[in-house]
Amino acid sequence: SPQFIVRQPDAPGFRGTQPAVAQADGSFILEAEEFAVKPGASGWRTMNWGENYYAASLANTFLSRKACLGAPEQCARTEATLEIEVPAAGRYLALVRYEAAYRFETRFRLHVEQAGQVKLDRPYGARDQQKIWAFRQGLKTEVGWDWGQVENTVWEGHDAWVKLAPGRARLTLIAENQPEPAARRHVDVIVLTKDEEAVKTRIAKENYLALDGLLTQAGDVFLKFHNLSTTPLTLTVPVGIEHSPYWVHQRTWKPKSLAAEPGTVTDWEEVGSLLDTLNDGQWRFSAAAKTKGAPVHYRLEFGVKNAAGKLESVAKFESRTNALEVAYDANARWTRRFRTTDTLLYELLDYLKKQPVRGKPPERTLIYGYTFDERPGDAKYTAAREEFLKLYSLNARPKAAKTAKASGTSYIDVRSVPTAKLTEHFAKLEQGGQKLEDIRVVSLGDEIGLGRPPAKSDEAFREWAKARGLKPADVNPAAGEDWAKVAYDAAPALRESNPRLFYFATLYSYHFGIQQLKERTDLIRRALPNADTGANFSPHHGSFYLGTAHQWITLFRAGGMTMPWSE
Repeated sequence: SPQFIVRQPDAPGFRGTQPAVAQADGSFILEAEEFAVKPGASGWRTMNWGENYYAASLANTFLSRKACLGAPEQCARTEATLEIEVPAAGRYLALVRYEAAYRFETRFRLHVEQAGQVKLDRPYGARDQQKIWAFRQGLKTEVGWDWGQVENTVWEGHDAWVKLAPGRARLTLIAENQPEPAARRHVDVIVLTKDEEAVKTRIAKENYLALDGLLTQAGDVFLKFHNLSTTPLTLTVPVGIEHSPYWVHQRTWKPKSLAAEPGTVTDWEEVGSLLDTLNDGQWRFSAAAKTKGAPVHYRLEFGVKNAAGKLESVAKFESRTNALEVAYDANARWTRRFRTTDTLLYELLDYLKKQPVRGKPPERTLIYGYTFDERPGDAKYTAAREEFLKLYSLNARPKAAKTAKASGTSYIDVRSVPTAKLTEHFAKLEQGGQKLEDIRVVSLGDEIGLGRPPAKSDEAFREWAKARGLKPADVNPAAGEDWAKVAYDAAPALRESNPRLFYFATLYSYHFGIQQLKERTDLIRRALPNADTGANFSPHHGSFYLGTAHQWITLFRAGGMTMPWSE
């Protein structure tokens, strides 16, 4: 769900004097923003997602429960504390998720004390300390991304063991003056776990930021299923849809199923373990009657535990349809808020209409995207959805827009349609009711590459070189005047040993791939007279935002595509 209301999180007042308790698996997920700071003290303070360094709607830029504990670049010693109730003796890894600003110090300490004894006193955040990095980088002290240092959220503590006994323990986060160059300290979450093997496996195999898959709302959110029908019902409780950014985290969760006889209600079922903490999302429930075709009537009741462990009912939604979609908050333990998506739309629209507007919406630029789903039988919802679309001049894409079943759309995607099948594909669209002249934009894919010439391309390479007015020795100095000694070879090793051959072979490979795209574009434009073709380019791949000529200039001059766009 959209992040449209900036608010101070309720974390500081949530826990009070209550200790944090372990999850069902014995591990602790401890939000740094719940650590207590002495009233009036300077230094540590609770911060919203968006006040930190790395905050966006994609990639590694999210905070657990959308908040963190922050301290300035330099400060006198400042402390924030949290007590935990340890259920069983054992060795725990003390893992901390925080922001490691590139080439800056972000130092702080984690101090753990139990029964008057110091169990751990460890520094985190120094540039020369090993951290767990995203995107399969594993354990390194520092990483500089090719696309810029904009996603430097890390975990640290793969070797930080603390031995604890059953009972209370106190954790203290400490920030103080640090060496320059210094950056702000933004501490997100602390995990205490005995499962060393799981941590090692995640570091080795997780594609995004290892350990982020551990972050769920387990133990916070519960559900009751009320059967108001005259027939037995079964409710499927799926995992929540993730927006951090999408399905990239290693999870161990599995959907649940609740069954209820007519007129009965289930016990509270723990379901927070099916929800992400790194961003809000949708939750799509489905109910089915035991008797096929029988009407359904039910109520979903949501409960949230407070810091003392008391379960309190916070929302109820009644439905007579098989599907019910609910929006959940990443920080539901504090907001205690669940909403149906129509309510979310109305609240968002009301918020947007209160904002000052300058200028006017785009009139000639076509803007496409997915948004709130259509509901043909709901007049109020449909009117609100249309008003929302007009605010942005948004052309909402039908969910079937990639298939031959799509109708009435001005945007299609043909990345999965082979060139030889394009004409047939357009015919099927037309048979399905699509007016081909209404199609304005055809996507050839996302971050696509160019096709490569086949291995035996010597003759085609020579003809291409001749057409450019080149002589054999221009292409390969060793060929003299003999074209037979010119062979296509774009191997990277030739960059040093035979730069002329490498240069011209590379140009030919670009030409070959562009001509393949041109064949597709020519077919598309013959069938769709008002359409332009393009593909989403990633501007930073290998070029540091300086686009290569063959991708950004030659391709379009040659008619390979007709509409450039980029993310």
